[in-house]
Amino acid sequence: MTRSIILTIAALGFTPASLSAQTAPAVPATAAPAATPAPTVGVSIYDSAGVEIGKVESVSGGAAVVAGPTGKFSLAVNSLSQSPKGLAIAMTKADLDAAAKRAQAAASGALAGKLVAGTAVSSVDGAAKLGTIKAADAQFVTLTTAKGDVKLPVAGFSADASGKVMLGMTAAQFDTAVNGVAVAPMRKH
Repeated sequence: MTRSIILTIAALGFTPASLSAQTAPAVPATAAPAATPAPTVGVSIYDSAGVEIGKVESVSGGAAVVAGPTGKFSLAVNSLSQSPKGLAIAMTKADLDAAAKRAQAAASGALAGKLVAGTAVSSVDGAAKLGTIKAADAQFVTLTTAKGDVKLPVAGFSADASGKVMLGMTAAQFDTAVNGVAVAPMRKH
């Protein structure tokens, strides 16, 4: 008997944007004046018209992850310039939102091609193999694990830069979620 469990990744605090850095669209770098201060966590970032696009969530390796109303995205630090309101990018919010939608559609299409039977799935940190894809449709992926088959929402999956498919949980979080869900016996009608 196949044991199907639907884990709500979002309820556990994982969103597709938080699963892997490559899912966040990167805004191309442009030359910035040397006097532009580096962004720090919590600082607002504005568009070219002075509209706030989000707040810096983290800064690492020349990129700032910005969380805004439409999701998270990565900006090259050297793409920022000083504006009267604070740090800004050289595009409008509408242009940024359109670029993010295009990048998300491209990433979703690329990921869908990887969610096929036989594909290995690892934990978000890449430290453990969680299982192998048994089947997938537009909404769910059935993962064959050591504990049986588990049905998960497609939104919980991502791929890293090398194309490796990952679930947005560590092995320990996955085990806790799978072990913590009670499976009710099937009733005969």
